Amino acid sequence: MLALAVGAGLAGSGYADTQADAIAAERGEQVFLSRGCVYCHENGGRAAGKGPQLMGTSRDDAFIAFRITNGKVGRMPAFGSSLTGEQILDLIAYIRSLKE
Repeated sequence: MLALAVGAGLAGSGYADTQADAIAAERGEQVFLSRGCVYCHENGGRAAGKGPQLMGTSRDDAFIAFRITNGKVGRMPAFGSSLTGEQILDLIAYIRSLKE
């Protein structure tokens, strides 16, 4: 289900989509900060820390959604039970928006 939402949630082009992506990225930044993601992904995800740098990742949206949802044993907690699908999409929008 989330994979379909990832494909539909971030697809599109044009000004309205760009504005919607910016709003989603702002919400995603709030989730990123409030859930402690910055503890492992330094400088708001712009630099590696205990976790990898997120800015400029070559991973696709489906992989990122999977990793946020399920985590990685011994490396990253799973957030699937504490985040909504929309919050995960917002986090992906935030990650995609990261610039130096």
